[in-house]
Amino acid sequence: MEDKTRPVIAIDAMGGDFAPLEIISGALLALESIDAEIVLFGNEKQINDILDSELSSSSKLDLKNIKVINSTDDIKMDDSPSEVLKHRKNSSIFMGTEFAARTKECAFISAGNTGAVMACSLINMKKIEGILRPAIATVIPLGENKFVLLDSGANSEIKPLYFKQFAIMGTVYSREILKIKDPKVGLLNVGSEEKKGTEPVVEGYKLLKESELNFIGNVEGRDIFNGAADVVVSDGFTGNILLKSIEGMANFFFTEIKNIFLSNFLTKISALMVKKELKAMKKRFDYEEYGGALLLGIDGVSIISHGSSKAKAIKNAIRVAAESLKAGIVNKIKNEVQNQ
Repeated sequence: MEDKTRPVIAIDAMGGDFAPLEIISGALLALESIDAEIVLFGNEKQINDILDSELSSSSKLDLKNIKVINSTDDIKMDDSPSEVLKHRKNSSIFMGTEFAARTKECAFISAGNTGAVMACSLINMKKIEGILRPAIATVIPLGENKFVLLDSGANSEIKPLYFKQFAIMGTVYSREILKIKDPKVGLLNVGSEEKKGTEPVVEGYKLLKESELNFIGNVEGRDIFNGAADVVVSDGFTGNILLKSIEGMANFFFTEIKNIFLSNFLTKISALMVKKELKAMKKRFDYEEYGGALLLGIDGVSIISHGSSKAKAIKNAIRVAAESLKAGIVNKIKNEVQNQ
């Protein structure tokens, strides 16, 4: 018999540059197309004031699938994870991850302090047995050549086996969420040769080569833009630099295009002629389409959204959370880890 359990999505309503309004707006948008229960954690009065305002301005809005749980502690973006774990247990992040850990078919989403989300998810949800370190898996949209990068910020120090486990988790994510049948795995490196890179990278290459994964070898920074790999494995330090560089370059690129089209009357006319195509191209490069990054390796679904996330990104984070629960991504990672 088909399991029709509705997913429950716990959301940190207070995390992010535009919280709580954009977070709540994203949750309401998601409920228009996703059959789920939303539980918002944060300042109960602020949240209910926004919900009441939205309800009064919309004749179609139904709040029966939204629950609010009050939290009293605030977490700032520069608060240390250890401080949060010791003294901020009444915060939206700690309470939300704790709720997700003890609730069936429940995921957690936050656009707040990344370190706090990681620490609270790890403490409350625990690691998957056999996984040495969780990794942040970020989808990089490069037109048709999107790929998942991990680790993109959780682990600066690396051991060879981490690379293999990151690759296993990334393969499951790529297959189940991005719907790529047999994802190609590449190890981010400074050259394609087998013995290039630091000692952990060289040893990691050997483990990946001996695995049953679809490992294609080392990939350089320029290769990934050509669709060389569907899963790019890296240490968190290098991966985060790559991620931020791509984000910065994309912003620079689209700003330059805009400046060119607005430079004179003729270029403005040209812009009108290709407006539809430019919008389509921008959408293919839009990180908000993927909502956030999954913290893979924990025994639960936890999504870290961009700090500048607005309603669209939160809506898509909820979609990815629901898809991850439906696909049983955690159990599939468990099975893959045991079989490798």
